Amino acid sequence: MAGYRLVLEVRLTAVDPALQRPAAPDDGDSSRIPADAQAVFADYRARTRETASVIQDATIRRARAERAVA
Repeated sequence: MAGYRLVLEVRLTAVDPALQRPAAPDDGDSSRIPADAQAVFADYRARTRETASVIQDATIRRARAERAVA
């Protein structure tokens, strides 16, 4: 729950008031985004990629096992 609150706080502080939308690190000009917010985004992306990779590997193993049984 603490991680959720941290990401929520970072997201709320990284809002571009002129556009009323979150400022994302991929916008090109990362100088508008606080360094701690950039670090949180980078950590989140790394964990998301890692989780997706684990899920993909497990899915492939399961599909192979099901084919072997059939």
